[in-house]
Amino acid sequence: MGIQINIKFEEKKWLDTNLKKIAKKAFEATLRLLSLNDLLEKTEISILACNDSVIRSYNNRFRNVDSSTNVLSWPRINKFYDKDNIFSQINGWSKIVENDILDLGDIAISYETCLKQSQELDVILEDHILHLLVHSFLHLLGYDHEGDSDFQMMKELEIQTLKYCGIQNPYSLKT
Repeated sequence: MGIQINIKFEEKKWLDTNLKKIAKKAFEATLRLLSLNDLLEKTEISILACNDSVIRSYNNRFRNVDSSTNVLSWPRINKFYDKDNIFSQINGWSKIVENDILDLGDIAISYETCLKQSQELDVILEDHILHLLVHSFLHLLGYDHEGDSDFQMMKELEIQTLKYCGIQNPYSLKT
């Protein structure tokens, strides 16, 4: 069965991509890299495939930033990567686990910004989307990039996951 990925398409242009396949590849590669194989069958994530107008409203509402962005994440848990085994500690997390399925959170991703950035970086749109989904998935797992050491850790995890997927290091590209 694999990771359960729920996608709501608010922007029709997303229908020209195979977003579910890209997301599955991004999420599974990340879990394998982090040795979280137990979650490959027990995880649920929801994605809002939207446009700049919609993501701008969410960015303003949740981050007080009145501009569009490429991707936003809403994790259900904090610092997941500090946990040895989520299912051995399930009692405190009953609000996010239903039928042994862990709802990690929600992601919103904007087609227009993804397309613009992929063109600016001269990378394949699907590769850029995969990178952004890896990035946002790491946020769902509790990683952030607030401090320099956190940024470096998250960046390295992204690079390693993308390499696993056969994608060039995006941080080595000129913008």
